[in-house]
Amino acid sequence: MSVPVRIVFFSEINSKLGAPFLEPLTTSPESELVGLVTSPPGRLCSYFLGEPDPVDLADHARRLGVPVLRPEHVNAPAVLLALESLAADYFVVCNYQQIFKEELLAVPRVTCVNFHPSPLPRYAGLAPFYWMVRHGERDGAVSAIEMTTGIDSGPLLAQRAMALSGRETTSELRAAQEKANIEMLHTLLPQLAARSFTRTPQDETRRTYFGRPTDDDHRIDFAAGAESVSRTVRAAYRHPGAYTHTPDGERLTVLKVEPLHSSEPQPPLQPPGTIRRTTDKTLVATKDAWLHLLTVERTGEEVPADRLTGRLPQGALLAPRRS
Repeated sequence: MSVPVRIVFFSEINSKLGAPFLEPLTTSPESELVGLVTSPPGRLCSYFLGEPDPVDLADHARRLGVPVLRPEHVNAPAVLLALESLAADYFVVCNYQQIFKEELLAVPRVTCVNFHPSPLPRYAGLAPFYWMVRHGERDGAVSAIEMTTGIDSGPLLAQRAMALSGRETTSELRAAQEKANIEMLHTLLPQLAARSFTRTPQDETRRTYFGRPTDDDHRIDFAAGAESVSRTVRAAYRHPGAYTHTPDGERLTVLKVEPLHSSEPQPPLQPPGTIRRTTDKTLVATKDAWLHLLTVERTGEEVPADRLTGRLPQGALLAPRRS
């Protein structure tokens, strides 16, 4: 039986994409987890803020007997020395947002592998799950690449396709990607142990890159049309939430909308953002169709929009107020 490869794992302290890696990396006969590198205390990954059932990778790793490093700057000389002392064959990375410089990439004996939640070369960069939902993506994937100094640009080592409906929320897509990532890890680990993996260069002509979503990306523009509004809401669900403003200027976080069923009568369109109340629904007008406003956030809870009759009266106009 071959000797297991020594792996140092890198992920953010509260990453639900990274947390599932700890168990297979510590139990697989092909690998020995010799260290975890995670974020400094109090520095949380914005992708998972406000979510239920938070995870603490450092606590999990310590319970497994794995040494934990929490550097402010992962490329600092003292950190490089500490990592060199672990004599790793591979660095495995999932959802760790510090950039690796050449000196750090050269520390493991074999190479550095990054698990990226997108169909690279498309959706390189930050929060790919957000942008995939925002664009109604149907051809999803998760990818494992050999790391280089370029951002998400190294050769592919593995990729697992995911058929999507184009109607997922970001949290639903991310949960599916967590599962696909671990399946891909189980497939790739024997190849890493045998050093028999294949490097496939990315097709740079197909590369798309996206940055971190801003507050303005979560602002609902009802004049953009029903499908655009729906994608904005699904992409921001449930944190931080897509938002608009009531007529009195109060911020309103919208959590769920849906188009009217084809069998339902479509009222004559009114200016985008107009509220229309029926006997059993709260509707909001977009550029090209009415949407059923299902749930909104109130004091941190998801509540039916129908409860907000005072804030959303008949004919009220929601607007993406800009500061």
